[in-house]
Amino acid sequence: MGVLAGSMLSAAAVAQVARTPWGDPDLQGIYTTDAERSVPMERPERFGERTELTAEELAARAGDEERLARDDKHDGPPRDETGPKHWFEYADRPSARTSLVIDPPDGRIPPLTLGAQTREVDPNSILGFVGGAFDGGPLDGPEDFNLGERCITRGLPHTWFPSAYNNGFQIVQSPGHVAILYERLHEHRLIPLDGRAPLTDGIRQWFGDSRGHWDGDTLVVEVANFSDRTNYKGAGATLRLVERYTRVDADTIEVAITIDDPATWTSPWTFTMTGKRDPTYWQIFEYACHEANYGLSNILSIQRNLEKAEDR
Repeated sequence: MGVLAGSMLSAAAVAQVARTPWGDPDLQGIYTTDAERSVPMERPERFGERTELTAEELAARAGDEERLARDDKHDGPPRDETGPKHWFEYADRPSARTSLVIDPPDGRIPPLTLGAQTREVDPNSILGFVGGAFDGGPLDGPEDFNLGERCITRGLPHTWFPSAYNNGFQIVQSPGHVAILYERLHEHRLIPLDGRAPLTDGIRQWFGDSRGHWDGDTLVVEVANFSDRTNYKGAGATLRLVERYTRVDADTIEVAITIDDPATWTSPWTFTMTGKRDPTYWQIFEYACHEANYGLSNILSIQRNLEKAEDR
């Protein structure tokens, strides 16, 4: 798999990698991917294999971000002196990357297999979850909503992708384990490093089953045992991920994620996310997505009223 040139540490940098008290590379900290919110998943074809924008193109992207931050009305009035600035986390200095996908070299996701093209699940649907409001219902009760709508999980690898806010993640380590807390939905993972056997094939989990090990100073995490209820772009139970966490410098961590599902794509592909420390991003606060479940009750109420209107 291809790897960004910037992720390769020099011999001097390797020697300076911080260590935990028990000797593992220290990945711990609170990071944000805000700067990569405006980076497209796939590289526009006009860029070919060029991985970064020119100075002029980057200035245009920064201008777009500034306008979006000023005019976005998704969660309230425009972001001015009276608007809710705390909702939005658009980057003041966006990344110059031309795509999140780094392999294949053209930054494009490989074609779907013939089988994936004929599946009922829409690979372009919101979050790729099965069922729910975006699949047309039915919406007779909370169990009919998909996992994203119920604020249970965004699923892997989708939870890595930044949006308008809550793009933080925190890494905590202990001997034998690495824990990751994601700000959005307060999703969390506990990754064992002790060489234990993976779960049996009959046990399926929304976040899959993670097993980690060290490859030099890089943490490698293999993830399997996904469920068909949390598919990503059409890939469900047959999805496999390989994540590689590398501390680039004191304030930067790179996460390279290889997607492998022969039942969905014609070849594996890799994208990377860059987490940055930010002095103003010092804590991950509570994420109350469906506090008191008002959202679900309101949506169900709307659905009942729509049905009454159709019956008239």
